[in-house]
Amino acid sequence: MTQPDHAAAPPTDDEAREPDFSCLASEGFHTLLKTLGISLVLTSYQANRVILVRAGEDQLNISLKAFPRPMGLAVDSQRIVLGIHAQLIDFRRFDAVAPDLEPVGQVDACFVPRSTHITGMINVHDIAWGDAGLWVTNSAFSCLSLIRPDSSFVPMWKPPFISALVNEDRCHLNGLAMRDGQPRYVTMFSDHDDASYWRKERTPVGRLMDIEGDRILVEGLLMPHSPRWWQNHVYYCNSGHGTLCRIDPESGAHEDLLTLPGFTRGMAFHGPLMFLGTSRSRRSTAAAQLPLNASHPETVAGLYVIDIERGEILERLEFTGDVNQIYDVGVIHGPTFPDLLHIDDELVSSIFEFPSLGSQTPTEVAT
Repeated sequence: MTQPDHAAAPPTDDEAREPDFSCLASEGFHTLLKTLGISLVLTSYQANRVILVRAGEDQLNISLKAFPRPMGLAVDSQRIVLGIHAQLIDFRRFDAVAPDLEPVGQVDACFVPRSTHITGMINVHDIAWGDAGLWVTNSAFSCLSLIRPDSSFVPMWKPPFISALVNEDRCHLNGLAMRDGQPRYVTMFSDHDDASYWRKERTPVGRLMDIEGDRILVEGLLMPHSPRWWQNHVYYCNSGHGTLCRIDPESGAHEDLLTLPGFTRGMAFHGPLMFLGTSRSRRSTAAAQLPLNASHPETVAGLYVIDIERGEILERLEFTGDVNQIYDVGVIHGPTFPDLLHIDDELVSSIFEFPSLGSQTPTEVAT
């Protein structure tokens, strides 16, 4: 059983009780992270938490950080960009403070907030770095956008059936996969051009599209999410069915790899391993009924480790308390027990990074 870090996630004022963030993990989950030399970061907009999954000395450790409506992640070993309610937060590695963080002696990396960008409530979903900068799926305005400091966002692509960039979430564009440094594959719930019409759809009309040539790869999907380009295939979630899917965009060969007992969403890779999030099925304002509910009366919020070459589940983590929804998943390569400081953390005010006079090499100072 994992040990949640309750001290890192205090309850909000409007909660009548302390939230229950308990969870259970399969026996080999801790060893897997240790062996691979990785840690994981998840977002739960429903619980208003960023979740760090870390390998402690003897067992798995779960640390929860309070953020308003955390959604998309862009993660590497030195940087985490997080999309929250109306802004993006850029965290950078600053390990000089790691030895002083609790539990002392275990924290091997620290990510601290370096900058924020105010987008307004554009309902950011997936985010990713590309050759041109940071890309976001701008669900509110039904477009892919670049982030520039002098604008809330810079619209760069919209589905061909969307007639205007207005704050109406017309097709629920949500997923983004990069390929060779460029945005390439997207998912959306609908093919209509009316405000929030996707909530009224009674038949599955979701799409996976290749934005190069505006080519539809798969249609008739039910609430698809999380397209990812990996090893010459596009992986994505047909979430309303709880299904993990894969397609070769060149040949069109398509297969359903697995069906899981949850609303599949959030995906990251390490070699042949996929880390896939699932959410509990919830009441929805959408008209379409979820086949997932019929096939799995009890659904799971958690994380599955999948061998994509064999299509087998290797390990799993299940949240048994108040975390019902997982949106995104990221893999941090290198540290196995990282920490992430909130922008309001008192320690942040004593962390400085700046170049020496006449030099462009940064100097790290913690006082």
